[in-house]
Amino acid sequence: MNKLLTISAIFVLLTFAGCSDSRTAGGKGGADSTHTKEFITKISLQEPDRALAIIDTMEMNKEALPYELNYMRFAIYVNGYADNKMAEYYAKQVLKDSLELQKDVKCHFTILNILADIANQNSQYAQSIKYSKAAMEVAQKNNIKEYEVSATEALALSLIKLGDQESGFKLFAEGKDEIVKSLDKNNDFQNINNAYSFVGNYMESLLNAKRYEEAKQLIPDLTNITKKMEQLDNVMDGVVEYRQLHTYGLLMKFYDKTGNARESEKYLTLIKKSKLAGTNFVEALVSEHYLDVNDVKRLAEITASIRENAVANNDTLSEFFVEYVLDYEKYISKTRGNYREAFEKAEVISSVKDSIAKRNSEEDGARLAKIYETQEKERLLAEKDAQLSRHKGIFFVVAVVLALAFMFIVMLLMFNRKVNRRNKTIVSTINQMMEKEGELTRLRLNDDAKNANPDEMRLMQCLEMLKNDMPMDDIATASGFTDAADLAKKFYAHFGIHAEEYRKWSRQINEQEKTGMEEAKQMRDSFINSMSHEIRTPLNQIYGFVQLLTDPNIQLSDDQKRQYNDIIADQTTYMTRLINKFLEISEYESSDEPLPCEMVSIAALYSEVDSIVPRPAEGVELTFSNRRETDTLQTNGKGLSRILQCLVGNAVKFTAEGFISVECHTGADGETVFTVADTGKGIREGNEESIFDRFFKEDEFVPGVGLGLPLVRKIARRMGATVELDRTYASKGSRFRVSLRA
Repeated sequence: MNKLLTISAIFVLLTFAGCSDSRTAGGKGGADSTHTKEFITKISLQEPDRALAIIDTMEMNKEALPYELNYMRFAIYVNGYADNKMAEYYAKQVLKDSLELQKDVKCHFTILNILADIANQNSQYAQSIKYSKAAMEVAQKNNIKEYEVSATEALALSLIKLGDQESGFKLFAEGKDEIVKSLDKNNDFQNINNAYSFVGNYMESLLNAKRYEEAKQLIPDLTNITKKMEQLDNVMDGVVEYRQLHTYGLLMKFYDKTGNARESEKYLTLIKKSKLAGTNFVEALVSEHYLDVNDVKRLAEITASIRENAVANNDTLSEFFVEYVLDYEKYISKTRGNYREAFEKAEVISSVKDSIAKRNSEEDGARLAKIYETQEKERLLAEKDAQLSRHKGIFFVVAVVLALAFMFIVMLLMFNRKVNRRNKTIVSTINQMMEKEGELTRLRLNDDAKNANPDEMRLMQCLEMLKNDMPMDDIATASGFTDAADLAKKFYAHFGIHAEEYRKWSRQINEQEKTGMEEAKQMRDSFINSMSHEIRTPLNQIYGFVQLLTDPNIQLSDDQKRQYNDIIADQTTYMTRLINKFLEISEYESSDEPLPCEMVSIAALYSEVDSIVPRPAEGVELTFSNRRETDTLQTNGKGLSRILQCLVGNAVKFTAEGFISVECHTGADGETVFTVADTGKGIREGNEESIFDRFFKEDEFVPGVGLGLPLVRKIARRMGATVELDRTYASKGSRFRVSLRA
């Protein structure tokens, strides 16, 4: 029945406050002094519920790393609740976060070492050995010899319990000198505590194995370690007394076993005078002494005292009550020859053990419920983090879209300025030409004034008047001619053109100038209207759905959130493609230099186009064929691929049934010809060239801004190729023909 009351719990309590570093002192920078490991350590014995509540708050506020929070929970269940099962659960949670834990050697080692102790106490010796070896590996990896020796303690105890006493005692013997020697270098509590636990368990194991001579050799070391413990400052209340009592109990047991009654009584007296006299621990030590010396009378007295205290404290349903009351009462009855009473005690013991097992089962159920509750809390936190990440992703996408929209608007303004500058340049050039004409006329008149024919000077004066709407008679009178007939005759004789024809020609020139300016203005207006509409539509959708997703007052299902996220992604992709196409056409317009040529595989070209263009409608067959003798041609592969992508993409967009075919063959003049034919809506007659104008759309309700075919023609011109709508195509739909020079 003798049991060494191990000090693992106190070891954990005093260790976990020092684990890690200042990172766990609280993410609030000292705003709440209770959110620290030191404060949680202080209250974990008396107020474990409060300590756990603080840890939960720290977890919600992300004030510490996950493994640190679970380590504190582990220590509280070991110390505050003495609940090894819950402690074991949280210890395993700590071990899951291996990357962070490996940086914290002290906590990593402590977790493994205490798990080995818990497994040993629960008679799970194989599990204890596994954890002990893992703790030794941590110590060896970090070259901490005292940790390595301390880890052999649970390993040695497990080997002894499994019957391999020689191996167990050999580990104890090899480690004892090393761990005692370490006290000369380091006298902090943790090191002394390790040494005390190691030597104490070593001596207890030797006494149980009746190896008294070897146990006797440990007495000086155990006494010396106890004195060092007494000299420590700032140690928790009761720790020193506990160590003293533990030492007295071991020495009393040694002298009981070796028959030295005088020394045994000395330590019994010290135990009874202790500050902890009357506690279960002291009464257990005293009762074990009377059992060892076979003093049945005094054993009966102390057992009766323990029973009385247990009944008063309503603690009759515990393993301590069974071991130190019922078992002793059965032993006493049997020793006195009262076998009937001993048999009755045995039945009571069996009944109490059944009740304890039932209670333990209920407690296990409560533990499982608490574990499930913890896991559900962790799942909700993970979902919250995932939702926050999704919202961050949405905001990022919106920011990117807005940035792209801003860039696009800037490009619109730059394009508008470019068009305006071009128009101004045209008008300025015309004005300069007219000024030069007038200046040259004046110079000619000045230089040749003396020699010039008066009729010629009057005719030059008529030129400006004819550009206006003045009647011919008024012009003739103003210029000094007899009448309109005289003016017409002399005008024709001098210039070789009739005056009316000159007037008509001048008006045509003016009309062309006006038409050019109007076309430029229309092109600009069309561009701005089309692009503003195409950008505004997806932006409105993106903005609306982001508002829905981020409004805390609107509750959305997961399916709705996924649907809205998909719409935002689709609209963002559409805007990105639109901007990319405009940038692409601007790039090809920026220069007139021919694009470089290379050897292009037609099969690879088809494969690339097929992988990029959208899939046709259901039932529409898309085919690629090559009827040339060779599978390669010399051209610009990137440009040709882009041309085919645009043509096939348009065919997919406008073809609801039938087929889409892409063919390559050699033309009549030896050129390479690609044709893209479909059975779609076709092109209305008269629009053969208009479809290649920028922003032209046959159907305003079809998405797009009319940049695809203009891009095709721009690329083709840089490649020295031609693109045209084949009006000889007799089938339904349309066929485009791309001709590349040989």
